[in-house]
Amino acid sequence: MAGKAAAQSGKTKMSVSSPDGARKFVRVIADYGALGDLAFAEVTDRLHAVLRDAGVADYRIDLTSVPAFDTYATGFELAQLAINSPLGKDHIFYVNTAPRKDKKSARINNEGEGLVYARLINGVQIVAVNSGYSLTFIKPFTETIRALKVDKAGSQFRSRDIFPQAVGAVLRGDEKILGADVRKTVPDSVPPGRVVYTDGYGNLKTSVDPRELKSLKGKRVYLKVGDAENIAVHVGTGIFDVPDGEFCFAAGSSGWSLPGRKGAVQFAEIVKRGGSAAEAFGRPIGGKNLQWKTIPR
Repeated sequence: MAGKAAAQSGKTKMSVSSPDGARKFVRVIADYGALGDLAFAEVTDRLHAVLRDAGVADYRIDLTSVPAFDTYATGFELAQLAINSPLGKDHIFYVNTAPRKDKKSARINNEGEGLVYARLINGVQIVAVNSGYSLTFIKPFTETIRALKVDKAGSQFRSRDIFPQAVGAVLRGDEKILGADVRKTVPDSVPPGRVVYTDGYGNLKTSVDPRELKSLKGKRVYLKVGDAENIAVHVGTGIFDVPDGEFCFAAGSSGWSLPGRKGAVQFAEIVKRGGSAAEAFGRPIGGKNLQWKTIPR
């Protein structure tokens, strides 16, 4: 979107659009399984084709895998990478986690959640399935969120057979593919006290704001994640506040600044120093609830 006037008129201009000689960086975030899975290869080949047809000669495609159907992890990873991106208008995300949970009834012709276009205030553009919390974390940072005029049905593998054409349209600057404003369909926030992401070390990033733990710093609590057993955890100021082998609950490394220098978003992490908190708590998926209570001295 180009400035306030465009926002008021309802028009959205795609500045990553027509080839301008600058290198384009396409980031795929999807729940296809391991990065070597056939699905990633097939989608990558389709993206190569749409980039070629859009006249983009200089580009790079990067792939990121998230757990199956996990829109918490999808939304968190998208936000961490897109909001903090230093690439601006040359960065475009293609995001597909589609659990088809928007309707509980049987799906006709493999229909699923719709595809949307979003543009962040830093210029980054996103083509994503509007599922669960996939777009929640980025919502406060968007200039626009609009439906894309592509079929929601017709293939089990829509992100290979149907959706890449939308990426091509964005890259060509074809505004005819843009539909209605769908901002209201994106949840404003994730539920409090939930697991949102597990990193490669087995650290559990949560929707708990570290400020909620301020009164507990230096204390130990019994922490329960989902159905796992309670584990004694130290509440600290940083994740290395405990000896090797012990658990800590503290502010982690992820987050981003709020628009207009109005503070920052941070996430408390559950860490087992020198080990995996995720393994200890039964590898909880995104959305698992956290409960804790102080351990009497």
